[in-house]
Amino acid sequence: MAAVQPIRRNVRHIQPAKRGDQDIPVRTTDKKSPMKQSASSKHPSENHTRDVVDGQINHELTKARYRSLDLADLMFGHLVTTRLARDILERFLADGTVTCEEIKPNEEEETRHALNAAYADAVAHACIRSDAPLDEPAPEPETKYQWSWPKFPATPINENKLVAFLNSVADSALSTSRSILQDDSLQPRNRFAAPVDKNHAIPLSYEPDGEDMRPDFMVLPLAAFSDDEEPKVKEAYVNFTAMLLAGESKSSSNAREGLIQVQRYMRGIKRAQPWLRFATGMTVGKDFVALLRGDCSGLERIELSLTDGRGCIEFIRIILGIVLADKDVFGHNPDVEIGERNVSVDIPELRPAATPRTGPSFMTSGSTSQSAIPPTFSEYASNPGTPYSASIDLPSVDQPSATSSTGSKSGTTSTGSKRGPHDDMSQGKRSKKRKRTVALRAFVPVRVHGRECIGILFTSGSIRGRGTTVYVVVGADDGKTYFALKTSWQDVARADDQAAVLKKLSEHKPHPNVIIPSKLFDPTTKDGGVDSTLGSIRALLNEEMQQLKVENRILTVTISELWRPVAYFWSPHDFVRGVIGALLGHEYLCEIGILHRDISENNIVLSLCRSGLGALIDFDMAIVGRPNMHQDSAPPPRVSKKEILASLLQPAAPFPASDEPYKAPRTGTTPYMSIGVLRGEPHTHYHDIESFLYVLVLFFLSYKGPLPKETLRRAQVQGFVQPIGAGRLPHVTAWPAMFERWASGTFREISDRKYSALGPASHAGFIKDCFPHIRSRWELASQSTAPALADLILDCWMMFSRHDLRVAHSQFIGVLQEWLKRFSPQDDRDYGSFLHEIDMNPTDGRMYNAGE
Repeated sequence: MAAVQPIRRNVRHIQPAKRGDQDIPVRTTDKKSPMKQSASSKHPSENHTRDVVDGQINHELTKARYRSLDLADLMFGHLVTTRLARDILERFLADGTVTCEEIKPNEEEETRHALNAAYADAVAHACIRSDAPLDEPAPEPETKYQWSWPKFPATPINENKLVAFLNSVADSALSTSRSILQDDSLQPRNRFAAPVDKNHAIPLSYEPDGEDMRPDFMVLPLAAFSDDEEPKVKEAYVNFTAMLLAGESKSSSNAREGLIQVQRYMRGIKRAQPWLRFATGMTVGKDFVALLRGDCSGLERIELSLTDGRGCIEFIRIILGIVLADKDVFGHNPDVEIGERNVSVDIPELRPAATPRTGPSFMTSGSTSQSAIPPTFSEYASNPGTPYSASIDLPSVDQPSATSSTGSKSGTTSTGSKRGPHDDMSQGKRSKKRKRTVALRAFVPVRVHGRECIGILFTSGSIRGRGTTVYVVVGADDGKTYFALKTSWQDVARADDQAAVLKKLSEHKPHPNVIIPSKLFDPTTKDGGVDSTLGSIRALLNEEMQQLKVENRILTVTISELWRPVAYFWSPHDFVRGVIGALLGHEYLCEIGILHRDISENNIVLSLCRSGLGALIDFDMAIVGRPNMHQDSAPPPRVSKKEILASLLQPAAPFPASDEPYKAPRTGTTPYMSIGVLRGEPHTHYHDIESFLYVLVLFFLSYKGPLPKETLRRAQVQGFVQPIGAGRLPHVTAWPAMFERWASGTFREISDRKYSALGPASHAGFIKDCFPHIRSRWELASQSTAPALADLILDCWMMFSRHDLRVAHSQFIGVLQEWLKRFSPQDDRDYGSFLHEIDMNPTDGRMYNAGE
């Protein structure tokens, strides 16, 4: 193809999207972590049903959605120039693929006028080439031309017919471009596809619950199709790890319908492929097409009318560009090398989701959603010497229904099919029908930033946010030691704070309970620039970035010791020792003048040694403060707990077989936020210590005891990497309704609920409400475990109450240590001792660097 001139964004046509925005700050003036609903960093115990996820995505994208009319040119202009798309449109007009009502047969002059008007309009809205004048408005055509695509599927749109139409346009455009350019070397790389299975969600979306994850169409690499004259998609490749673009079709003329679903699918792509720099989506209606691209700063989209000349040109550019584009155009990070693995997964047959009901805003405490039902898992088994085998029996990926219905008329799906008599049910609810086992080809990282990758340890990606992903990699020095390599998109406004924290840490001796990351480098783009959302991805100049009211984010890469994630605890006592270690690490940080500000389960790791203490990780939100900030005195104790504990030993009413989670939108780390932070108080070390309390309480409500010893052994040998496509381990359970409310509603409502439960008059009621849930989760491990855990929770709960939430590190650690002395059963010693039986990856001699 001909060389394309350097471009600038056409900022005159990049405007904030008004619809649905809410008045929520992107960041505050004092650089506090903004408190907002988010679809990232969700604990596996949280509700992931469709209403919840959609609400959180909508909230996280508040004031971060932009209508960018030059987006198609930005993404595909180097492959399909505006002139080439115009010339293809001319051929399409000649062969009847496209028609224009105002043009009579053989009227060459009128045809030229229509094409020139469409071309001028497209150039005026496209990116600005270096040889073009700036801000040149499009000339107003003398005639309003009405364009149409006769072969476009009639409403209601059938997804198979739509995919056939899109591929037909792509094939014709490719053949025409070869003729125009006299270049037979142009070859397709990708193709549109419809789901093969109409009754199940598309697997490997990394979600524990069943929000609707079945796009109407998608773009897959050419390897996913047969070599037949009419290529057919291979079902093994129809999964979220292979998906380049997800799309939704709507039978209406409203371009905004379908955007909610597409945003959810884009989030699914980012979670299944967390190495992506951005995700791409598309919606198609009876006379429109919309292209969306979401990076960690927000969402850009272009909406085009297929009855408009410019819309036709851009539609051709988008369809042909999608077919010709390499994976970098869809957001692939060139520093991540991808391989393919065979996996098998059980997916349950699900009923179609009901037409959404009109209800309260997801920001209110009165909203409702379907209760979460833990998925069914089969033990994943593979050769202990390798992270993956030719066929892996993975945890099942439970997704809701096949057919999307948001925005469609009651009684029909978006594809026009009729609903069954039992389909008007709560969203995400599973049917009792049989499961189906499918063999898949999953795309997985094999090298990350030059290091051999064992797998993904953790990912919290959504569309907007830091998109933190942690990979287990092999050390570059000896080729044996496992490390944790973390990538995240950090807000440039926090760059000075982060540099100051790392500098402060480097000036002091390392602490055994603080895992300090080593910054490898700031990844650069092909042209040597910094990889940033507004710079290298959106191609904005510095002065243009200031016009956007969103944060600019830079990709950062760090590496640190690999410790054990909390989910792989050996016993309750093992976890408590982990919290003690993290508290000691936090106390050390306060001594040297660092405030962590992000205490959650994800930021505590456990030791690899028997009876070892845990550690604190992740300094993304940390700031430098005054040294010894923790030496303020705390009020003296004043109440007892004897009578409350005695009442717990009385017989209890039967516990229900399943919890009824509170139906409300969820947040990322909000359940762990202190009361003061929720109320907007300046963040202090006391708030961090209070967050440790919520980590402790929620832990015993998130798990049904530890994993089996053999599973723990296998996980440790394999570096604790996530099973491919699994968002929830088999021992994770949904939070009870009373704790769901810690993360639903407004921040004031959440803080009031926590404060009320911490009141002196509420101790007995709180622990009595909490105890049945603990017992249902832990009694299988030991009859004595649940009362012991209730004793621990009540000890800690009352301590924070009587000290007005101002608890010192030594006080908290003292309570935990005293509990360990009083409750040390045989099963804890058994779980700890099995570590010595493990031969660290005997096939290649690899080992861990932590816990010596």
